[in-house]
Amino acid sequence: MSREHTQALWALVLVQILFGVHYFAAKIVISAIEPAAWAFLRVCGGAACLWLITAWRRSPLPDRPQDYALLALYALFGVILNQVCFVEGLSRTSTGHASIIMTSIPVGALVFALLLRRERGSPRKGLAVAVSLIGVLKILGVGPALAESADATLQGDVLVLINALSFAFFLVISKRLMARTDPISGSAILMSFGVLGVSAVGLRPAIAIDYSAVPPTVWVWAAFIVVGPTALAYMLNYHALKHVESSTVALFIYLQPVVAVALGVTVLGERPGVEVWLGAALVFIGVFLARPTAKQEER
Repeated sequence: MSREHTQALWALVLVQILFGVHYFAAKIVISAIEPAAWAFLRVCGGAACLWLITAWRRSPLPDRPQDYALLALYALFGVILNQVCFVEGLSRTSTGHASIIMTSIPVGALVFALLLRRERGSPRKGLAVAVSLIGVLKILGVGPALAESADATLQGDVLVLINALSFAFFLVISKRLMARTDPISGSAILMSFGVLGVSAVGLRPAIAIDYSAVPPTVWVWAAFIVVGPTALAYMLNYHALKHVESSTVALFIYLQPVVAVALGVTVLGERPGVEVWLGAALVFIGVFLARPTAKQEER
């Protein structure tokens, strides 16, 4: 395994730890700030951080006009839908539900890669998709007991699922551009296009916030989210996509629930039900089946 490949894998581990803590931190932030407003502030802060790093590192900008157009398109799936659906979903469900549903990203990425003919199909991949889909449906409460289930979280779960599928699609379609673009400046441009899109739903509520009434601890967690799970995580994901396949990047998502559920249980007092754990087990089995084989990694 090359040094670049190893560094990319460690970068992905750090990204998932940051995202795992993010579920807990975001719950605190959106308890004091409206979700749409926070999505806007988060993306603005992330873009500002990335442009500062770009200027400091003198990172080269893309030299082809079409690359900017592609980054604008990718921002729709990797930033706009991703960020808005995540915070709106998390405000309506638990950190445990959200983090487990996000583990459908690897299989989602596999499905999109197959549909776009970026990867070849196989019985193993088909089984991975089927098992993970059943697991996600379990978590969502879809079935005969739907009417009796805690459907107060269903809307949030669906929004988180849309967020997950949007990010999975982003990983697949952006792979080729990421391979030839600087990860820092590319992330900055991507996030800037995201600001424009998220402003459509978040600018007005962000202006209406009584900033003096927001507790200082909330701003501390907000700053962590902007610097860590936003600016740094996007940059590291972008870097990883230059060296490993999009399906491998997505595979590391399974680390998120380990951190998120632990924090949700120990700090927030959340208690995931049996259906959630059963769904989680099925999703993890699907992720395991969808993992790249040694031969695929060598290609």
